[in-house]
Amino acid sequence: MRLFEYEGKELLKKAGIRVPEGRIVDGVSDLKTLDNRLWPKMVKSQVLRGGRGKAGLIQTVHDSSELKKAVKTLLGQEHENEEISTLLIERTVEIRQEYYLSIIYQNDSPALVFSTHGGVDVEELSCRKNSGVVVEQIDILNGLDTRQCHNVLSKARVHDSIDELTDLMLKLYKCFYNNDTLICEINPLVLTDEGLFVAVDAKVELDDEALYRQKTLKLPERRDFARKTTELEMLALKNDQMDTRGAAGRMFYEIPGGDIIVLASGGGTSSEALDSLYHHGGHPVVFTEYSGNPTAEKVKGLTKIALQYPGRINGIWVVGGRANFTDIYETLVHGILTGIRETKDFDKRIPIVIRRAGLRDMEAFSALKLIRKNENFNLFLRGMETSISDSAQLLLHHVKNYKKTVRTDSHGNDNQ
Repeated sequence: MRLFEYEGKELLKKAGIRVPEGRIVDGVSDLKTLDNRLWPKMVKSQVLRGGRGKAGLIQTVHDSSELKKAVKTLLGQEHENEEISTLLIERTVEIRQEYYLSIIYQNDSPALVFSTHGGVDVEELSCRKNSGVVVEQIDILNGLDTRQCHNVLSKARVHDSIDELTDLMLKLYKCFYNNDTLICEINPLVLTDEGLFVAVDAKVELDDEALYRQKTLKLPERRDFARKTTELEMLALKNDQMDTRGAAGRMFYEIPGGDIIVLASGGGTSSEALDSLYHHGGHPVVFTEYSGNPTAEKVKGLTKIALQYPGRINGIWVVGGRANFTDIYETLVHGILTGIRETKDFDKRIPIVIRRAGLRDMEAFSALKLIRKNENFNLFLRGMETSISDSAQLLLHHVKNYKKTVRTDSHGNDNQ
């Protein structure tokens, strides 16, 4: 989970790292509570994508009139499909020197990254000779120590403020470790004219797999850094959090313009399935994954959430490879098919193509064939002998036939 700048700064502040004094606003009315004696101020759009400065989404204002104008201009704008709904307003910082400081994962272990050049793309800078970018691997068992910090500063040819910078590095590692972060970056870290080190910007990303340990953070859910979370996506996340057994809803996306629900399993297989579906002219409207042997209850809930999509659904594709741990019988019969059965007014003519294999798959297919016969579901079962591409074509063939049937029965009016 990537954090907004102000959220990242809150974590830094709790770790004892100085950040600029600032306030969050989401409307002009919030400006009444700001201190109007200290100018100039920075108005910083809170988005999860980078490139704010180049896009004109960070502005310097010198009085109340300019501040009000900037707030009105920035709120409601979009940055790479993400609507700006929150602004961070901070007093500007007088800069004597800029640095770059971060702790990231590199080669599956934490690494301290430091540069005497802040405010630039450190990856691009590190490719240059004598760039001043120093990287120090950290032993996850022993953590970062003073000796390593001094070693980094020596390599970066820093001779002043050694104790202060060492203290900052140790505090940043504490923030990184205690909050289960994948990235904890300060860029720039500024030395002010007053001789204080201040984190002017913060880029923090949490490990999604460890969020269950971070209950005290109380951060609002977000799907990704391109758009707002939809209501169904939120429901899917809550469904996944029913218990810790497997995943069923952790990845769930509504995709406008489609008409096919995709219930996939396996990261590589899921990607291949989407590629095949698009290649053959199909368009998903809901894409979600379940894996890791989730309970039937979680898979049933996920299915029912997907079927709540308010637009037209013309096909359901349950696709995956051979599962080594997931119980195929439980997830297909008591999970997906039970979810479909419990969905009110489900049109049984909608084609359901299942391409799965694994534990208890023959038992599952026998039960599904009996359900198809007794309950008249438009159900098609395939195993590993059918490629993902072929199962996608099979689905689209029956989707086409279903759409013809709907048009014929409704005489041009949707009956779903």
